[in-house]
Amino acid sequence: MNATIDSDLVKTVQQHVNVLKNDIDKMAFEEEVNRENVKRALHESQLALEELRERVAIVEKEQEIIKQEQEVIKQDQSSLCGKVDTAQDQISELKSEQEDVQRRVTYLEDQQKSNQPQINYGNLNNCIAV
Repeated sequence: MNATIDSDLVKTVQQHVNVLKNDIDKMAFEEEVNRENVKRALHESQLALEELRERVAIVEKEQEIIKQEQEVIKQDQSSLCGKVDTAQDQISELKSEQEDVQRRVTYLEDQQKSNQPQINYGNLNNCIAV
């Protein structure tokens, strides 16, 4: 079969093929750029997540240290409360002993006053004149 080829038609088809090829190349390039952008964004996200994991680990470690310090403070507080209670008991005991000693001193002062001989100055003048 002998077919005649229209050269204008071939030229038009070739132009359309070239335009389609350029469009496909452009789309492929844009897709590659998009793919590279997505890869870069994913990599940056991974770095940010790793940094956040490290920061969370540091915060958790600091939190554990704070909990341990709080436990020590609670123990110290409990010990101090016991010492304060003991000191208050000792103060109460000392106050009681002080009151007892004060009563004894008062009693002894009263005894001493009652046991002192009474001097009659009227008789004393007669004794001196002698």
